[in-house]
Amino acid sequence: MTTTEPRITESAKTESTKTEQTKTEQSTATPPNTLPAGALDGIRVLDFTRFMQGPYATRIFADLGAEVVKVERPGGEWDRRLRLSPAGFGGFFHSLNRGKRSMAVDITTDEGRELILKLAATCDVVIENFRPGVMERLGLGYDQVRAVNPKVIFAAASGYGPYGPNAAEPMFDMVAQAVSGVSDFNRGLDGEPRLATRGLADTAGGMYLAMAVLTALFVRERTGEGQRVDASLMGAAIGLHTAEVTIALDQDTVFRLGGNRVTSTSGAFKAGDDKWLVIAATDQKLWVHLTTALGRQDLYDDERFAKSRIREKQRDILEPLIEETFLTKGRDEWVEILRANGVPVAPVNSFLDLADDPDALANGYIVEQPDRKWGTVKTVGLPFHLERTPGRVGAQTPELGEDTVEELLIAGLSRDQIGDLVSRGIIEVYTDDAESGEKR
Repeated sequence: MTTTEPRITESAKTESTKTEQTKTEQSTATPPNTLPAGALDGIRVLDFTRFMQGPYATRIFADLGAEVVKVERPGGEWDRRLRLSPAGFGGFFHSLNRGKRSMAVDITTDEGRELILKLAATCDVVIENFRPGVMERLGLGYDQVRAVNPKVIFAAASGYGPYGPNAAEPMFDMVAQAVSGVSDFNRGLDGEPRLATRGLADTAGGMYLAMAVLTALFVRERTGEGQRVDASLMGAAIGLHTAEVTIALDQDTVFRLGGNRVTSTSGAFKAGDDKWLVIAATDQKLWVHLTTALGRQDLYDDERFAKSRIREKQRDILEPLIEETFLTKGRDEWVEILRANGVPVAPVNSFLDLADDPDALANGYIVEQPDRKWGTVKTVGLPFHLERTPGRVGAQTPELGEDTVEELLIAGLSRDQIGDLVSRGIIEVYTDDAESGEKR
């Protein structure tokens, strides 16, 4: 989403050793980060984003080894309190901000702005998701940052994009799904527009933003020049449906699913134990495999179903015959039979099923992340692999202001100056008092 208030997201990194206990010193409950160097090791990202699109992009950078500094306002962003479990665990915030560093700075003040500009001078990338013009009004726009860091990559996670009549309008994921045509494409049988899923545009927008920033970093390696980057929710949602949009524009018709099947032999079917599976018998060869697996030679021999186009004209006849066959056995038995016959098939998993899915575990799609408070947290790993520079999921999710002191020391401030800023509420520092148990 795009926001109107200052939001900055960073990545947790190496933790400094404990120093004398003062209110202006950083103290953490975790040992120094010993994770191996990643593909983006040495890249520093200053992150002003919140909610999902921007934080998802910067979390990818953190997983790949970049040092992402998340900047929040004193008191913390709303994201930290969003969708808490009964026990108080914030799965939303944890999943999008692991491995980042955290600073708490009031960037609406002159002093806060100066602090950020000092930090921006040390960073390769600055990312924000305010409405157009907000960063400029804060004195932290592209021109202001480029003045202190000429090679900076300045990226915006926007709603509609940088141009057009609605560029300054606020945007959330569900609004992006509507304006992009996705909600219309996913109309149900009742004709009502529907969301494809929660966070579709946000997540896709984050991925496109990450790709754009990585591209800009590569260009900078070749040319020595930074640049502005934008990736929008609207553009991401359209981009995910490139083929369907192109077909619709060419034929002046939207080919909606209108149900849970793409064709009569590709989609969801209920098994005899009331569990669901999905098959994808998309061509003539797979039609042969499917009828063999189902033990329905009669369907293969039936002239009404001889070819794909003919079968689609007879869906109202063919689908009930396939449905009744699937009801004769349980889901897992059907999955085994179908796979043995070369038919693409999978059980319809819930997110809870992923914790025991052998492929999800073998490929690191579901991992356990260490956490100082919760022990370990099951979460999502990287959905891709790099052989020589693998992702490094496993770093802590930062407490608010955990790295404020260290980052300001990097920026050249003295401890006395930092203490003065704390006392006046310009910054917030996290400390963990081992004796009193107080965290502030």
